[in-house]
Amino acid sequence: MPSQAGRQVTTAGRPPAGRLTVGVLCPVLGGFYFGRTLAGMARVLRAAGHRVVAVQTYPADLDRDEFPVPPAHRHVVGRRSFDGLVVVTTALAEGDLRALDESGVPLVLLGVQGEGLRAPSVVPDNSGGVRAAVDHLVAHGHRHIGFVGNTDQQDTLERYEAYRGALAAHGLEARAEWFYATRDNQEASAEAVARRLVERELPTTATLAATDRNAIGFMRGLRAAGLELPEDQAVVGVDRSDSGARARPRLSTVDPMHDAVGERAAELMLARLRGLAVTGTHRLTRSALITRESCGCVEGVRGDLVVAGTTTRRPDDEPMLADVARVAFPCVTDGTPTSPAGAGHGAGHGGGHGGGHGALRRRPSPVDVWLHALQRMFRSAAELAVVPPVDALAELADRTAALRPSPDALEQLVPAVRAEAARWTREAGRRTPSPGRAQVPRRAARLAAVEDTARHVLVAFVHGCSQPALVRVGRLEQDIAEQNEVDLELMRSDGAALRRLDWLPRGHSGAAALALWEDDAESSGGRLLRIVGARGVPGAERLVGTALQLADFPPSELTDPRTLTVVTRVAFGRSDRGFLLVGGIVDARSTSTRVRYDHWAAMLSVALDAEGMLSSLQDQRRELAQAAERERVLALEVEASRERAALVQIASQDGTWDWDVESGEVRYSEAWARIVGCDVRHLGDDAQEWLGRVHPDDARAVHAAVAAQLSGAHQPLDVEHRVRAADGRYVRVRCRAVTVHDAGDRPARMVGAMAVLSDLGLFRSELRERVLADPDTGLVARDLFVDRLERAILRARRVDGYDWQLLALGFPQSPSVPTLHRLQGELGGADCAYAAAPCDVVVLLDGADEASARERVARLRAVLGAAVGIERVVGLPTPAGDAIEALRRAGDALARYRAPRQASPSRDRVPRPAR
Repeated sequence: MPSQAGRQVTTAGRPPAGRLTVGVLCPVLGGFYFGRTLAGMARVLRAAGHRVVAVQTYPADLDRDEFPVPPAHRHVVGRRSFDGLVVVTTALAEGDLRALDESGVPLVLLGVQGEGLRAPSVVPDNSGGVRAAVDHLVAHGHRHIGFVGNTDQQDTLERYEAYRGALAAHGLEARAEWFYATRDNQEASAEAVARRLVERELPTTATLAATDRNAIGFMRGLRAAGLELPEDQAVVGVDRSDSGARARPRLSTVDPMHDAVGERAAELMLARLRGLAVTGTHRLTRSALITRESCGCVEGVRGDLVVAGTTTRRPDDEPMLADVARVAFPCVTDGTPTSPAGAGHGAGHGGGHGGGHGALRRRPSPVDVWLHALQRMFRSAAELAVVPPVDALAELADRTAALRPSPDALEQLVPAVRAEAARWTREAGRRTPSPGRAQVPRRAARLAAVEDTARHVLVAFVHGCSQPALVRVGRLEQDIAEQNEVDLELMRSDGAALRRLDWLPRGHSGAAALALWEDDAESSGGRLLRIVGARGVPGAERLVGTALQLADFPPSELTDPRTLTVVTRVAFGRSDRGFLLVGGIVDARSTSTRVRYDHWAAMLSVALDAEGMLSSLQDQRRELAQAAERERVLALEVEASRERAALVQIASQDGTWDWDVESGEVRYSEAWARIVGCDVRHLGDDAQEWLGRVHPDDARAVHAAVAAQLSGAHQPLDVEHRVRAADGRYVRVRCRAVTVHDAGDRPARMVGAMAVLSDLGLFRSELRERVLADPDTGLVARDLFVDRLERAILRARRVDGYDWQLLALGFPQSPSVPTLHRLQGELGGADCAYAAAPCDVVVLLDGADEASARERVARLRAVLGAAVGIERVVGLPTPAGDAIEALRRAGDALARYRAPRQASPSRDRVPRPAR
């Protein structure tokens, strides 16, 4: 049993040096504020190789959608099991918070400010964005601007003070009757305030709401009373919730960049874990103003960065793509921290992300990589008149989706892309040849390429911006199905099944554990947590039966390094059973603060309470259930073992790579770089480094295999192809990979290896080709000829300007091998010949038009002699892919040639194949 005296820096089962566990104590885990803040912290900490455990300190049985009053008792979980703790807003009572601050545990506070606390705290930009919002309303002509919210909360109080200061800067006095107090930050209280205000006539023409939820409720009350918005009252909120984008009129809002706040808190935690002295308040000085219809902006959505209270773009400025992107993709702010940039002491008041002590150097963010790819496309168009290929546009769409665009991102990106295209159009007009380039495409061609690039980019953005919404809809449907499945399983399960966690959804593959309270025999009135069920991570089952003190839960062995680990109380009403640990994700876009794990924990508490009442029936069912459950557990273990074995098998190959599907980043090994003849330091960090080297003839098969993996296929990828090395030669390789899925069964990582085919492998590949072609004569088998002919017919229908021709050659006797060699010498690389009969050969001229076919016939007659009859097949079939009919007509043409009559009238004309 861990000692209570002091904090233990190392305990049994702690992860190896370099991988630490950070606990995040939150009142609740769901909703756009806590969800986005938690997502930002998890992104930074997991990128640094650490585990993240989010602990909800409020009860799971929240009986309403309003933010609840802080409970009388909030458990301080993991004081000794975590290497560091982040406390968010009211997660802990003041006494517990001060005790934790004095305990020596690395501590960071988020949204918490208190006298005498030594731990550093992070707060959002509560003033700059509010000042920009007031400035915007004044620019619309408003002089009577109100404020609605509850100033008992610290962030709201700071926003109210900023509102008063902004009015004063315009020479306006904030009158007492312009302040509309609410009891909380939710819709219902603001709606009630609006209804009361309308009854005695509104004294303002515009209102700034402390939160988006206040703003939405306020608008709902005004509209219910018959007011027109924004004509009768303009409204601006704070938070940038998705519900604001769905409101009517759509809500203008200030984005405090909750993700950036969470990222900054994680950076401070990393600095503290490295032993750096970090104290004081770290206040972000960056936010964003999103203007929509509710403030009176009817021309569309516009997003502007706000730095130190000033927008970075004037109203008449062209939208800069870089600035718009950092607003349109609110969940991806800056690059991943890599190492400390320095240490210091005392308070840090850094602006944005970079301020404060212990700041970390950063590598390019996903937004920077996205912008670079976009600039490269426009530069190629402006300089070389090159339009981006389809695979590059598909990759751009995937990158756009990975950035998790906001609901109105596309509306912001369209004018920005048009402005970017206009800038590159001007650049193309005055572009001069680059040094060493002998010739530059004509100006008209470059201008057209820029225009085409802009159009294709916008289409890629449409695909990229719509994909996350579709994924989220699918995830919500899955959540609904899982909720129903959990409810039914909890009602069916007996006490043993409840503790074994057999009621979890079948699709849940992450970590899971249940720890229930029991009396401590060694301590009068004390309680211990006993782990009664654990699964999903290697070795978890060994912990079942272990008793821990609250400060030692959860043990690091139960945390899932692949994803966020969530801990919530198993409680309902007066019942407090213990804690549920689940590895999974938290929806950072929802309005509600509830998460599905709350529902599971509350329903589990009810099921455990009902267990005592149904114990006699459960005893009768237990024997039968145990046998079935053992088979289910064994099946899960076998499935996990097969996945691990596949990963080990792939990792043992020559050149390995690891693809983070969410960020798009790919890490290649040195062995992989050697295969393509490059230094690993010069390789790119995306999938294009591999896919761009694939031989054109193999590209379709490779892309299809990768797409199948990203679409959710569970079968390993296994494909042979040729890859271009640095010296230009192609190397035949075999690529194998497996995809690791997250808790929602979505592809999270793809791990693979590329091995050069041995001589035996090459021989087998060549042998397969020889089966379809005679190595002596070069004539192909009938099946291969028909397949190529079908593809030529289909391609002629789909591709403008493409043609093909079919020739029928009649020999007086069976042609010799040298004769057939002379025939093959006149055929192109895409052409092929097939022996339809001992004396008959049919030739497919792939890509040949009438003129080139006529020249080819003349050369064949000169090479083969006058005794060989050469017939051009006319009246080719119209239906796509009807190759058999084409061969039949070739046979008819040869029959006519051999008939004792004059030459066929079709000999003077080469017809165009029908399409």
